[in-house]
Amino acid sequence: MQDSRVRTRLKAQLTKVSAQLCEGLSKPLSQFVSQMLFGVQSSQDVKLSNIGRSLGEDIPLIQTEKRLSRNLKKAELERQLTPQ
Repeated sequence: MQDSRVRTRLKAQLTKVSAQLCEGLSKPLSQFVSQMLFGVQSSQDVKLSNIGRSLGEDIPLIQTEKRLSRNLKKAELERQLTPQ
């Protein structure tokens, strides 16, 4: 019970931060950034497999890893998040 409250609160805080980071990005990429922030924080790791596990999606892990990898390659994401 306590774990789910912490998880929900963490997601809410990270969503707020990612909304500020992602102004001007498409909705799918904004959601991706939010999921990556949550995944890195909850797994305490930067490996896509561990991030994918921490997301706890109802699809095979390999599909989650491929989606995360595909979104990391987006030029739009790099332009928005890289300091000028």
